[in-house]
Amino acid sequence: MQGSDRFAAFRSPVGRMVPLVAMGLIWQAVSATKLIDPSFLPSPLRIGHAMVDLLTGREICDNLFVTLARAAIGLALGSAAGVWLGLMMARSPKFRAYAAPIVGGTYSLPKSALIPLFILWFGIGTATTVCAVFLSCLLPMVVNTFQGVASTPRVLVWGAQALGARPREMLWQVFLPHALPDILTGLRVALGFSFVLAISSEMIASTNGIGKLIFMYGENGAYDYMFAAIACVVVVAFVIDRLLLLLTQKCLRWHESATERGPA
Repeated sequence: MQGSDRFAAFRSPVGRMVPLVAMGLIWQAVSATKLIDPSFLPSPLRIGHAMVDLLTGREICDNLFVTLARAAIGLALGSAAGVWLGLMMARSPKFRAYAAPIVGGTYSLPKSALIPLFILWFGIGTATTVCAVFLSCLLPMVVNTFQGVASTPRVLVWGAQALGARPREMLWQVFLPHALPDILTGLRVALGFSFVLAISSEMIASTNGIGKLIFMYGENGAYDYMFAAIACVVVVAFVIDRLLLLLTQKCLRWHESATERGPA
């Protein structure tokens, strides 16, 4: 009991900031003592000044908006297609026989390796980034939706059929509600992939976006501004992830997992 009370403070919002503050202090000390060349690893204070400078201008906001728009489009399309494919694979053995080898073969493929191919097909710009994000978000949604629908208890299915539920009613009232926790878990995984692939693609195949901005700062040796741009992305991604987590908890208030899951 005393052990659990001892670590209770670290589970509070303030307690969770302790490791970040400690890491920042160590980073500042390493930079101040020049154990690592500050030109290559700027101190948190220099990065903070650079972040303030970026936020007072339009450059970071405009490029961040472009990246978020591309990531959102790819995430939305990939999630919708992934839910449909996962549902079809779970409900149709014939469809699963054809689709499963493709999904299994491409799941472990690094999606960033396909960016040069997308450049060849779609050129440099938004289409390439959206396609890369789409593919990275598609597979987690397929796998999680399939798992959620396929694990629906037979008792629920038989009970609904005995009550005369039609196929459309079975879909909306039995299969999708049962699969919702898995679908939302897949969506959270896909959200992380959407940021990674959007920024990676913009570094290679775009003339704007936060990924291109980070690449240009690094190429020009402005590492304090590069880290500041990365920090902005981290903050935005963290806020969006927290909002998705809150939405998940609201949507799953009826589910037993709502009492078991806490903010991660």
